[in-house]
Amino acid sequence: KPTATTQKSLTTRTAIHPTVPVSQYTTSPSDTNITPPIGVCKDTVASISEPVQKNTYGLSDGAWMRDARGHGNVIYLTSGHYGNNLLEFRDMDTFKLGQTTNSYKLPYSFTGTGHVVFNGAFYYNRAFSRDVIRYDLRHRYVAAWTTLHDVEFAVDESGLWLLYPALDTEGFHQEVILLIHLHPRDLQPIQTFRTGLRRGRYGNSFLVCGVLYAVDSMERRYANVTYAFDTHTLTHTVPSLAFTNMHAHNSQLAYCPLDKKLYSWDNGHQMMYDVIFAYLE
Repeated sequence: KPTATTQKSLTTRTAIHPTVPVSQYTTSPSDTNITPPIGVCKDTVASISEPVQKNTYGLSDGAWMRDARGHGNVIYLTSGHYGNNLLEFRDMDTFKLGQTTNSYKLPYSFTGTGHVVFNGAFYYNRAFSRDVIRYDLRHRYVAAWTTLHDVEFAVDESGLWLLYPALDTEGFHQEVILLIHLHPRDLQPIQTFRTGLRRGRYGNSFLVCGVLYAVDSMERRYANVTYAFDTHTLTHTVPSLAFTNMHAHNSQLAYCPLDKKLYSWDNGHQMMYDVIFAYLE
């Protein structure tokens, strides 16, 4: 529970229960009065370049990112799978020199590597809980939270998303991955999609232009993007795009719509991939 101090700063607290049948709150082609999220791009991913190493920093697991709605070239970083420090670097040069320009001691520790910075806030999964937190970086306080579990955030051209495991009662009562488009301010769901991904059956995932892509392994050096789900058409495809885990322990993979690149944390190395698009009329 929040302390009395942080309670005053909370703007919302909602819950989506993991045991609710997926079919009760996901979209399908027969749904009415629902408009798919509209991004600012019409491209699809044609291929992914070989990774370029930008730095070696921190522990074997971690996450580095830019603010997808920010300005400048500021880099944010968390080192490790658990902690309460978010580091800020002014640009790539200061990051390579290891010179932090700001640091944030979070009121609650994070867990995992699936967090993002979006429009001046840090979104993360609170450790040892089902709480998802929006931490305002400018004012340094918890601005909103909701209750989920085992989530990963993602951003693309259309905004903020969550990947979230839930029970699939239409299939074999296994956990499938839901893709939830979120209101960034209050963490309320805009629209929820049931994907064909099973929990634990893929390595990393990323979202580009409203399409969720999944890589088949985070440990194998020569891997492949073997799954894609399009939120605009509600269709599943097998793109079979080559993907390289250069250091064979890729704990984070995230797309940044600012520069159209993938950021990854591969065994303590900060890597970057170019996303090559195929233009669609």
